[in-house]
Amino acid sequence: MNELQFENDLIQYLCNGTIASPQEGGESPWGVVREPASYVAKTKRWKYEPEIKTADQLWDNFKKILERHNQDTLDNPLSTVEFNQVKRIISDLETPYQAGQFLYGMNGVSQIEVDLDDGRHVFLTVFDQKQIGAGDTVYQVVNQIRRPAKITGKRDCRFDTTLLINGLPVIQIEEKTETHDVNEALNQMEQYIDEGQYRDIFSTLQILVAITPNNVKYMANTTADRFNKDFAFNWQRKSDNTVVRNWKEFADSMLSIPMAHQMATNYMILDGTKNKESLKVMRPYQVYATQNVIDGLKRVDFELGVNKVGYIWHTTGSGKTITSFKTAWLASRMPKIDKVVFLVDRIALTKQTSENYRAYDPDADDEMPSSVQDTQNTGDLSRKLKSKDNGIIVTSVQKLDRLVKRKSFKSPDKNIVFIVDEAHRSTGGESFKAIQQAFKHAAWVGYTGTPMFDDAPSLRTEDIFGKLLHSYTIREAIADKNVLGFKVDFETTINEQEMREKYLPSFYRQQHPDWSDEQIQEKIDNMTPEDMDDAVEPSFYDENDDHVALVVQDIFNNWRNRSNDGKYNALLTTHVGGGKASTPMAMKYFREFQRINAERANEGKDTLKVAVTFSQNTSNNDTQLETNKGLFEAIQAYNEEFGTNFGMADVSSYTQDLTTRLNRTAKDGNFLDLVIVVDQLLTGFDAPELNTLYVDRTLKGAGLIQAYSRTNRIADLQEKPWGRIVNYRWPAHNERLMNEALAVYANKDSADLTDEQRSEQNVEDGITAPEFEDMLEAVRGKVDKLRDLTSDFNELPPSEAQKDFMLDLLREYNRGMAKLKQYTTVNGEDGFDYDDPDKIVEALGMTPDEETRLTTVLANELKEHLAKEKRIPIQQLELQMTHIKDVEVNYDYLAELVEQLMNQVHENKVDEAMATQEEIRQFANGLEDRSYATKIIKAAAAIVSKEYPPADAKIDYPVKLDDCGPIIQDANNASLDRRFLRFRVKWGITEIVPNAKMHEMFSHHRYGQQDLDDTGWIKSILSQASEGYKQIAESEEVQALSKIKYRNALREAIYELADDLVME
Repeated sequence: MNELQFENDLIQYLCNGTIASPQEGGESPWGVVREPASYVAKTKRWKYEPEIKTADQLWDNFKKILERHNQDTLDNPLSTVEFNQVKRIISDLETPYQAGQFLYGMNGVSQIEVDLDDGRHVFLTVFDQKQIGAGDTVYQVVNQIRRPAKITGKRDCRFDTTLLINGLPVIQIEEKTETHDVNEALNQMEQYIDEGQYRDIFSTLQILVAITPNNVKYMANTTADRFNKDFAFNWQRKSDNTVVRNWKEFADSMLSIPMAHQMATNYMILDGTKNKESLKVMRPYQVYATQNVIDGLKRVDFELGVNKVGYIWHTTGSGKTITSFKTAWLASRMPKIDKVVFLVDRIALTKQTSENYRAYDPDADDEMPSSVQDTQNTGDLSRKLKSKDNGIIVTSVQKLDRLVKRKSFKSPDKNIVFIVDEAHRSTGGESFKAIQQAFKHAAWVGYTGTPMFDDAPSLRTEDIFGKLLHSYTIREAIADKNVLGFKVDFETTINEQEMREKYLPSFYRQQHPDWSDEQIQEKIDNMTPEDMDDAVEPSFYDENDDHVALVVQDIFNNWRNRSNDGKYNALLTTHVGGGKASTPMAMKYFREFQRINAERANEGKDTLKVAVTFSQNTSNNDTQLETNKGLFEAIQAYNEEFGTNFGMADVSSYTQDLTTRLNRTAKDGNFLDLVIVVDQLLTGFDAPELNTLYVDRTLKGAGLIQAYSRTNRIADLQEKPWGRIVNYRWPAHNERLMNEALAVYANKDSADLTDEQRSEQNVEDGITAPEFEDMLEAVRGKVDKLRDLTSDFNELPPSEAQKDFMLDLLREYNRGMAKLKQYTTVNGEDGFDYDDPDKIVEALGMTPDEETRLTTVLANELKEHLAKEKRIPIQQLELQMTHIKDVEVNYDYLAELVEQLMNQVHENKVDEAMATQEEIRQFANGLEDRSYATKIIKAAAAIVSKEYPPADAKIDYPVKLDDCGPIIQDANNASLDRRFLRFRVKWGITEIVPNAKMHEMFSHHRYGQQDLDDTGWIKSILSQASEGYKQIAESEEVQALSKIKYRNALREAIYELADDLVME
């Protein structure tokens, strides 16, 4: 089965729910599907429009539908002038975000303003979200739409399958057969975006779908600079969050009507974050959670008082903000709901949440204020609760608590939905119970990544909000690659030898004065790691300047590994027990970083941009002065570093600015490397650019999961394979606390396991990283197999099956190497050393030269071969190599080689020229840019064959080259011209078609497509050539052909040549 046959099966299934022409044996060859997706209701079918094959035909189709839907407004069909206004508005949509705004319109109705020829100014309706899956909404399928190149020099293309809603392209599907990776289809769509193909009528695309028979991924349409395949998701089943890979089940669920329409509208997020505007599509678990909450709200009887609808348990980092916003937004539009209040667990998060919600509000723009409102104070909250509008109010539990405690407070006579974020915090006491009872017509929904399961009824999340409505645990999220697992290091600044020889003997003499030295030594000799932790007093960490200095030294020493050579940033959290203030400890760290930065600056070494943030102390307690003096010092240092002007009167603005530099959204592009915190930013702070949390404190339970999860947002799975956690105190104790927390929140099946079994289970599930030796051994296994396949890294394996196996091995090798580079060295052992990268190569059983040949020459040769074999452009192959060290391309050396080759050919030194040509080939095979590599190889061949330079070229020998670029380009052009000439002479068409015309014709060809006949060009050549080929064609073989066979053979030869040029 080829792609077109698969495409036809898909279209039939979308339109009919069956495949009309199954293969022999009565079944489609595309795998087995479960029962039809009963978890998705269906109201309509798609209709196939086989006659639509061009953009002009798409516009005509859209025009007819637009006119039909607006016949009460239009007296006549739209004229060319009138419809051109419509086309211009749609074609001027520059980004998918703008397209999403257009399709949503205002309050869910998308309209286009048109000045009619009769003088009227009218609004024509394009979409009405009230008509999703119903009414006169039109659902169509088209395929093989021809798209001319939008950029000079690029090729024409054909889109596989496009789903139209009311005539506009909304979902684009690219199919690949079962022998291809689904990422190849994503790569193809990325290429279309880069080449500007999703413009004019295709500007409205919202969702991209990559589909093979046994795997499917979808993602929001995006711009070329933000395309990231890590944000392409699998669909999931509603019952158990298991992944849907079979194409039929995906078509039966996500692509069914109305679900496909809902996904492209209701379940899209228009993220209007300034300077980062983008389109986001919800993931399946977000959709199902939202549906369950809305269904629960539909059943609420507000006359009953407190309605506990339930809670959503979605692990931290899985997008609760988006899910809760969409729920709040949809709820605010339900007829029986007057108000939606979104509650955050502390005042400091109110502004951040309000800004996020406003960014997501599709009704907000420069002219229309957002329906999302924050609250300046308790009085403001009271007024907004009583107001008549149905907007979303964002406020804090603390403000709401103060409001209901006012003697003057009366419950508003309104049906109010309260959506509570971080529902595990600030909700377990009597005050929150009083808040719930204070509102007489209310419904309550909780969102949390770490629900409380304590035995005390007043603390359990279920008792506060009702039943669990939907869950998505960290284990599921990691398995689905929606969040990352963790690489957790448990370290201590205590020298073990010094501890055993000095600290522990002293400790036990104080604890047991009656013990002899022999008894003490026996105790020390038999101590477990847990025993050693128990012997270390908190004061050793909390009040020890040496401890702080050693932690800072470790951060600097291992910064390149943990930050992936500076690509990501970090948090450091510290906390002092015993009821003491923690802010002085935070300032100890800040001052030590400043001291080391000053030393490194003097030595010409890299420094780190570090800041500290904690709350201002207004409690008038004993620590107020020291805390506020420290905060003032930190703000002054920040102002000096970043040119800001914050003060103690504006601490909240300081913190807000600091977070933009940590999450890398600051407008000036001046970002932080590390921020020191006590408790701030450990919950509710999202930054994919953050990958490491340094922990100098004890974390446990929900707090541990929340803090660790600051690091595990998806960014780039190859560059950021894990969230990094480094613990600096009580290693055995903190590892046990981590395993206990993960047993509750990641894998409840492990609750009854031992600590050792839990650790093994966490590694097996991908929740935590394996030990370095285990990771090294796994990658070494891939290297050994690659060595066997490639005859010691010298050549590609002979069979196609082995080459496919090699591709899989290289992908696994890449993932493994990216992870190995994250391991830090300890005393020069067990890790990746940026200053000695060859050491890990040797540990894997390779020499540095072998590693270079594998990751450059052989990897590139494999990509070229498979691209030709699979009939796809090389850039669609999913293989991005991880290099041990930066690959430096010495173009001066290339210029020397080309210069040498030209002189050798000119002097007829044949053997030397052949040797130089081979050196050039090896140089080219080491380049990542395969297109340029091909040009280099072809240029060398043209020079050796004396196709270049031409005889009349004015070249002074011996040649001296500073830049070989023009030579390579000219030699390629000469080689191609000679190739075209040979083809024309062979087939007898020298007088019929010039080289220039062949250049023009082939520049628009797409591999494997019969697209050269579109203009009638081939038909014209065949007609003229068949009259005189027997006298003109140089090839006797060609002359011997009958006229019919000649025409067929020439057509086939033209397409074969065109395909060859595409693949080169």
